[in-house]
Amino acid sequence: MIIRNFSPDDWCELQEIFVDKEASEYSFSDYPFPTGEREVKEITNWFSQGNSFLAVYEKVKKKIIGYIAINSEKQSEYNLGYCLHSDYQDKGYATEACIAVVNYVFSNFNAEKFVTGTAVSNTPSCKLLTKLGFRKTGESVTSLRKDNEGKPIEFIGASYELTRDTWNGTTYAESGNT
Repeated sequence: MIIRNFSPDDWCELQEIFVDKEASEYSFSDYPFPTGEREVKEITNWFSQGNSFLAVYEKVKKKIIGYIAINSEKQSEYNLGYCLHSDYQDKGYATEACIAVVNYVFSNFNAEKFVTGTAVSNTPSCKLLTKLGFRKTGESVTSLRKDNEGKPIEFIGASYELTRDTWNGTTYAESGNT
């Protein structure tokens, strides 16, 4: 697996990931993603202009299987997001990709912690965050989408954080287990 920047030519593979994500049972708990060619090309171009969205590239299949999102709204605090095509879930790719990115950010930036969130009902995501050493910091009712009638689709979301000190106490920190 390789974690790399997106290029504009990656739009078709990113479109497959978006279509798969929108068909997921967990799509209700995330912002809606466009699936049309024009919109996906625009997003891919935007992804390729920075380092906030990173492609997860599977070397054997020679294709992008997902992405990792990292951004910082507060100095020394980064938000972590991830999405893998369902064909590649439950195979360790998300764990491997997240370990690599978290190690990189803690080692190369002045990061003190990561924050993230997921739906409480998204058990695979909650398990991944716990496995990585994230600590649940709270729950709240939230909505990121509306139904066909324009009413908010509410769900219980969980907030998580991972501090540099906690990460350094894990077996993943700079261990080469990526």
